[in-house]
Amino acid sequence: MREICSFTYSDLPPELRLILACLRLTPNEKEAQQIEGLSQSEIAWPDFLRWVDRHRVAPLVYQNLRRYGGNGVPSSVMSALRSRFESNAHRGLANARELARLYQLFQENGLACIPLKGSILALQVYGNLALRHAGDIDLLVHPRHVGQTDLLLQQTYQRTSPGPHLTPCQEKQFYRLREELTYIHEKNKIKLDLHTRLLYNKPYFAQDLTGLQDRARDVPVANSLVPAISPEDNFLYLSDHGGQHYWERLFWLHDLAEIIRQNLVPDWDLLMMVAAEKGVSRPVAQGVILAHLLLQTPLPEAIKIYAGRDRMIIYLVKAALKRICTRQKQTPSVMETLDTNVFYIPRLYSEVKYKIEVMKRVLFYSGDWGTIRLPDIIFPFFFIIRPFLWFYRRLRRR
Repeated sequence: MREICSFTYSDLPPELRLILACLRLTPNEKEAQQIEGLSQSEIAWPDFLRWVDRHRVAPLVYQNLRRYGGNGVPSSVMSALRSRFESNAHRGLANARELARLYQLFQENGLACIPLKGSILALQVYGNLALRHAGDIDLLVHPRHVGQTDLLLQQTYQRTSPGPHLTPCQEKQFYRLREELTYIHEKNKIKLDLHTRLLYNKPYFAQDLTGLQDRARDVPVANSLVPAISPEDNFLYLSDHGGQHYWERLFWLHDLAEIIRQNLVPDWDLLMMVAAEKGVSRPVAQGVILAHLLLQTPLPEAIKIYAGRDRMIIYLVKAALKRICTRQKQTPSVMETLDTNVFYIPRLYSEVKYKIEVMKRVLFYSGDWGTIRLPDIIFPFFFIIRPFLWFYRRLRRR
């Protein structure tokens, strides 16, 4: 597979190679020696920290450099990594407590929900809140309950997307195009995403929340039992999410890698069959191959067979490798944005109906929803002025 993708591990920047070597929960002897050897090579440590922050992998990097880095890592770098590790651990504990509180609150109000990613994934796969980047809280609810859930959350959270100026008719249009609402806690500033479907693919993935709950497994979170979706459902969701974002954060890819290493997916043929039904075969194959190339995970035979049949996988893997291994710009250029939306995203899916659903989301939704007060009768003109708003934001950033 490496030869097919024209990928040479040794061509990566040494800073990135050291980070990749550290992305192991339990390094074996050979991997520990690799970490020690790379940490004593010529590393540009300020660049190394920037790569760590960009890929949001400080917890594992700190843990493994502390154990296996030897004397090659400057004390100032270890101090900076320790600070990031401790801050992330505190944030993870706060998110876990808030997740348990929210789940109990939803239960008391008769609202079914199931957490995604975040604290629940850290406990389910990593076994430790402190070892995975602690970002937002993600909750999946039934579309019928989104209005009631929104009112409940706004008792302690401020809704940031959509904005406050949507009419009921415009909110209905928003829910058709966008699968999530975003909030920030008014006091502790915890961010929360409220999802109304697992994947963007409505025709092929009208996922039943009850089905997810039936396959879920309870995980202890802050002295409560909270359901976590099954590893198979998780793998499909994480693959689709990572694929749409070019896998440009390595901690997303490491989630897949740990699921593979721990053999949490027992039947790859069945998983690929389900992925085909749901229209996400390409993101799954792309993620598994990237994990194999960058994190040395096993490559299941079912993925080899699929990649041999669908030559688009090679393009998708190369595109993601380029994004992962290129220093990230603060603001993507216009050409990079067009390349993502016009070339990459449509090729990520083989099903035409799925392409249409994702492109509708890309083309017709932006963060401007609800920031401009427009009556319903002229709201369609928003889609005409949206490109000008997009260029205005880019110019203002520059």
